[in-house]
Amino acid sequence: MRMRPRLDCLLTGILGATLCSVLPAFSARAAEKIKKVLVVGIDGCRPDALQKAKATNLAALAQSGAFSYTAQNLPLRLVDAETSSGPSWASLLSGVFPDKHGWLDDVRRKRFNGQYPHFFARLKTHDPNLSTASIITWPDLQRITTGAEINEFVKKDQAAVERGIELLTKQNPDALFIHLDSVDAAGHGKGFSPDVPEYLAAIEEMDLRVGQIVAAVRARPDHARENWLILVSTDHGGAGGGHNSHQNVVPEIRKIFYIASGDSTEPGEIKGQVYGVDVAATALAHLGVKLDPAWKLDGVPAGLKAFPPPAVSRPAEPAATVLIRRPK
Repeated sequence: MRMRPRLDCLLTGILGATLCSVLPAFSARAAEKIKKVLVVGIDGCRPDALQKAKATNLAALAQSGAFSYTAQNLPLRLVDAETSSGPSWASLLSGVFPDKHGWLDDVRRKRFNGQYPHFFARLKTHDPNLSTASIITWPDLQRITTGAEINEFVKKDQAAVERGIELLTKQNPDALFIHLDSVDAAGHGKGFSPDVPEYLAAIEEMDLRVGQIVAAVRARPDHARENWLILVSTDHGGAGGGHNSHQNVVPEIRKIFYIASGDSTEPGEIKGQVYGVDVAATALAHLGVKLDPAWKLDGVPAGLKAFPPPAVSRPAEPAATVLIRRPK
C-alpha cells in the first residue's frame, strides 16, 4: 500500500521551508486554552474561622493555587468609609477603593458613581463577544452589576448555586460572579467568631456549595480546552454581631481571605499585601485585558504566574489619611 506523503513534506516541497517554520506557532496557538473566570463571593467570612472550619473544598482550592489569609478589604488611610458590605463589594468588583467609586456605607451613602465600573464592563469593552453573568443574593449589589448580560437576584444561596450550575452546564459564560450570603447572616445572628459553632457550621455548609460550583466547572464538556481561574473572597470579617468599623481599625473586620486557583496561578501563599480590589484586576489580567493606567485601579493581579506579587506595603500605611467628602 502506498502511504500518503506527510503534510509537512508537501509544504516544504511546494511552499518551501519558510512556511513550515511557522507551523509550531500555529500549533501552539491552536492548543492555547480558552480563558474563563469564576468569582465566588462569600459574604462576611472571617479567614481565621474559615481555616478552623472543615472547609475542605476551599482548602483544596487554596492548596492547589495561590492564597492569602491576611488580605485586607480597605486601607487604613480611608477614615470615612465603612467596612460594610456595599463599600467592600463595590471595591472588590470595580478594583478601586471607596474614595473613587463613591459607595461609602450602607445607610446614607449608597452612591456607586459608575466612574469606576464593575470589571465586567471593562471586559465587554475589551471584547464585546464575551459572555458575563452575575447571580447575587443581596439586591443592593445590582447597582454595581448592571453591565452583566445576565444580572439576576435570588433570595437563597442554594438557588444562586443552582442557577450558577445551570449557566455552567447549559450556557457558556466567560466570566461568572456568584454571591452567597448565609455566612454573613450567621455572623449577625450568632456572632462573627471562630469560637461560634453556628458560624463555623455556616462556613462548612457554604464550602459544600462552593464544591458544587467547582464540580460543575470541571464537568463542562469543553473543560479540557478551557483555562478557568477560580477566585474566592469575601467583603469583610466581623466582630461580635457586626462588621461596621468606622475608620477601619478593627483587624477582625478588616482582614479577609483571597484564593486564586487554576493553571495560571503561582501556587502558594502570596507574598506581599493583598486587597479585595485585587479580585477585579486579577480577573481582567487572566482574561487578557491590559490594565490601562488611565483607569487608576487600586487593584493589581495577585497570584498569577505572569505577574509579580503585590508590594508588601500598598498603599503605604500608616499614611496621611484620606477624608472623603460626604455627599450632600
